[in-house]
Amino acid sequence: MLVANREDGMKISLGDCRDLQELLQWRSRETFLCPECGTQVILKLGTKRIWHFSHQSGKSCAVENERESAYHMSGKLQLYHWLKEQGISAELEKYIPGCRQRADIALEWNQERYAIEYQCSAISAELFKKRTTGYIENGYIPIWILGGNQLNRMGPELISFNHFQYLFLRKQQGRWQLPIYCPETRQFIILNDILPVSSRKILASLSLKVRRSAYLSDLIAPLPKKIDSLASWILELNKLKRTCFVYPGTLQKQLLNELYTNRLNLLTLPPEIGLPLASGPYIETPALVWQTFLYIDVFRHAVPGETVSYSGIYQSFTNRLKRRQIMTRDLPQAGQGNCTDALSDYLRLLEKVSFIEKAGLNYFKILRALEVPSSIDDQALKEKNFYDTYRGILIDLL
Repeated sequence: MLVANREDGMKISLGDCRDLQELLQWRSRETFLCPECGTQVILKLGTKRIWHFSHQSGKSCAVENERESAYHMSGKLQLYHWLKEQGISAELEKYIPGCRQRADIALEWNQERYAIEYQCSAISAELFKKRTTGYIENGYIPIWILGGNQLNRMGPELISFNHFQYLFLRKQQGRWQLPIYCPETRQFIILNDILPVSSRKILASLSLKVRRSAYLSDLIAPLPKKIDSLASWILELNKLKRTCFVYPGTLQKQLLNELYTNRLNLLTLPPEIGLPLASGPYIETPALVWQTFLYIDVFRHAVPGETVSYSGIYQSFTNRLKRRQIMTRDLPQAGQGNCTDALSDYLRLLEKVSFIEKAGLNYFKILRALEVPSSIDDQALKEKNFYDTYRGILIDLL
């Protein structure tokens, strides 16, 4: 921790005290106490780690949920100084009694109160949601910043992404974004336009900004950076298809069995299956898989001129949810959205590519059949023609 109390109640913040000799004198004559639990803490002024206060060996504090690493303390301190340099009223390690939580940094800006949580190690989804709810209920807007040590890039746009990191996703102006800070490079990294390719991979654009040229508004209301990632999407989609054959998990085996039963091949599905969607993060199951289920259940045998009901489509989708063949995500910072947004977006996209059109409040009319390619080469050609024809529409809807 970077903040402690003296015995007279005066708060000492190592974010504002940088004189070693003064701190050495205080340590020789003062007793320091934890602001939350009131037990004695030790002021550590070593050369290998950031100066900090530490509970005595064997003592624990109810507010401390995890041990702070040097990486975390360094980043938290840098973020605090970054805010102070902008003239923003900020407090390091502020304890909020109403939720019994200690924000890494609390601040006021534009007549709003914010609580910054800088997270460099995984915590449970339950604890993440509890902290988020606690801040909101006590009048603070939470800003979760992921530590740069959690970013695992696999390519220019491809990133390895896990369940914990999905918790940080938030929507700004209808677009997905995630703020990251690295204290080693002193750089902010903003992930924009997140598209899940599989349950463990995403495509995203990265906006980089060094700390000295970044402002608080870049975190609270960053400008979205839209890119054309369709070429990368097609590449990763086809990799995912091959992986399903070579390293099939339980869900993949289930999908392959259904395709076999219906005399279909994963490698020769119509190009309208496995499309990227802006609301994709709400569904953990890859778009390729859940859209294939929808094709098998609803669209495969539909003929031009026939109508299908939204309630029938929705029933098919929810049946797969109940059987856990489609898995969803809980995104605490995403507002009111949920997995049905992805279903609606997919139907809207099928309208845009002239497969269906609305025929009343609850019905869609089939405009054309989804043609199954005759071979892998034929599928590659149809896929190229499809994305070339509808590229503009796909990008606009992402």
